[in-house]
Amino acid sequence: MLAGCGTDLSVLGPTPPDQGIVIFMHADYAGSSQAVNVDVHDLTKTEGPCSSGGEGEQPTWKKCVSSVRVFPGWSATLYDDEDFKGRSITLTADTPNLRDLTGPCDGSFNDCVRSIRVTKQ
Repeated sequence: MLAGCGTDLSVLGPTPPDQGIVIFMHADYAGSSQAVNVDVHDLTKTEGPCSSGGEGEQPTWKKCVSSVRVFPGWSATLYDDEDFKGRSITLTADTPNLRDLTGPCDGSFNDCVRSIRVTKQ
């Protein structure tokens, strides 16, 4: 549990440098990043760089992903809801801007991801 938070947040990693994917806070692989080689059922409960501004709220990766690097031999399915529900899209290659992918949040998947399935091909 993070100090003063009152909520348990999971921490991703460490992830070997050649496995899975890397999610980024901003387009073009900029800003905070996190390597991931396991499924993440709820980014709301995963420590990250984004906060919705609530007092005492700890930052998470909820609706905070704008670009994704995919290592060779891996894929990622991004979902707009927790527990791998809702609209989804599967990535098998680097994606520098999720705004370019048609999705449910203002017409794209930018800042829309709530859960991720990571698969070794």
